[in-house]
Amino acid sequence: MLHAEVASVSEWMQACSTAFVPLRVRSANPLFQASLEQVELAPGVTLTAVASRASEVVRDRAVIAESPREDILLSLHRSGSGSVSQHGRTARLTPGAAALYDASAPYTLAFPAQMSEIVLQLPRRAVSRVGNAFEDLTARVLHPSGPLRALAALAGSIDPESRQRNRVEDEAIAESLASLLRAAISADRPSAPPPLEAELLALALRLHVDEHAADPELTPESLARAFHISLRYTQKLFAHDGGDAPAACIRRRRLEIAQRLLRSGSSVAEAAHRSGFVDVDTFSRAFKREYGVAPSRERALAAR
Repeated sequence: MLHAEVASVSEWMQACSTAFVPLRVRSANPLFQASLEQVELAPGVTLTAVASRASEVVRDRAVIAESPREDILLSLHRSGSGSVSQHGRTARLTPGAAALYDASAPYTLAFPAQMSEIVLQLPRRAVSRVGNAFEDLTARVLHPSGPLRALAALAGSIDPESRQRNRVEDEAIAESLASLLRAAISADRPSAPPPLEAELLALALRLHVDEHAADPELTPESLARAFHISLRYTQKLFAHDGGDAPAACIRRRRLEIAQRLLRSGSSVAEAAHRSGFVDVDTFSRAFKREYGVAPSRERALAAR
């Protein structure tokens, strides 16, 4: 994980060059402040939460000649306004907008005031299967679509500060984000065939449950809201995926977390609350139904 909080243009240039690709910061507010939190999900695939005051970030031909890269970046804008310019085009970034840019060609990111966004960075080969020339894809606001909404929801659900990262899960998330981006790009092309939205959404929903199961606020309804789809469609996606219903999937994931906590020495009450259950009695009944033993017995067996 990479974390940076800066109060100068030079520090921000260094932080961004380290987190993304080498670049320059050409201008900024005299009272400049910025921060970033980055997690690497797989080799070359990162998610970065960025917040800054007014700034202009430039990757020009001189920098590219010194440090050539083949990365593709996707800005998922969250607050404030801005723009990304590349190949003679400029895409306006407003909350909810998403736009691509290519590190192998010059680009400019301009933010006139305070802003925040999430940046997905991945190798060009991860999205090259869409069959488009990147010169035609960059500095354009992607049209809203099911894959793009799923991508934004999944990217926004990842906590860069989490100390309990799982390599296998992170790599699955990275592949899911790449697949959703390819589908979002394909959906942006009028002549493209319909993407396999159901399969991609189902995977994104399950990954979201894995990431947030310990949150007691996670319910099938909140899951549907996070992905901007109906509860009925959420249930249909889980059924189509051949697994548990949403509520059962959430409960099973919480029980898996609780079982690990009990085996590591947590009390029954602590395991219940840290795994997302709000009621210890409900947790105990669910645990016994799932594993055939009471949670207190599970803890005692692990302590031997």
